[in-house]
Amino acid sequence: MKIANHYTFAAPRERIWPLIYDPATLAGLIPGCEKLDQVSPDEYRGQIQLRLPAVVGLYQTYVKLLEREEPDYCLFAGEVSGSPGTIKGTASFKLEALNEQETLMTYEGQAVISGPLGQLNSRFIEGIANTLIKQGLSKLNQQAQGRPQTADR
Repeated sequence: MKIANHYTFAAPRERIWPLIYDPATLAGLIPGCEKLDQVSPDEYRGQIQLRLPAVVGLYQTYVKLLEREEPDYCLFAGEVSGSPGTIKGTASFKLEALNEQETLMTYEGQAVISGPLGQLNSRFIEGIANTLIKQGLSKLNQQAQGRPQTADR
């Protein structure tokens, strides 16, 4: 599975960048995230409960930062595993200042899906992934602007 897209934040990248790496902030941004711990400067572990059709379940997550060029670029690898299956892959994002108050994030990722999840239609899985990403980025945008987050569960 491959995903690539972009998102425009109504905040400067200097405000976006630190929020991306704060475990407390991230836990509130990731849909279904019940727990997220920073276990080393470049590693995070967590637990996500998804209630979406065909992917309902409890998932353990692991993310390791591989490259970081603050405040422009990050590459990371990760794994999400649960009884519905496992997703392993890499992802990266770039932050580009459009002006003093807007930031463009360009992101892409590649993943291998196994288990029952791997049997689902790839377009369906990509659609779910894109929806979850957009929900998280929208919450990040609200957080960066100092606005209360809206519930999406």
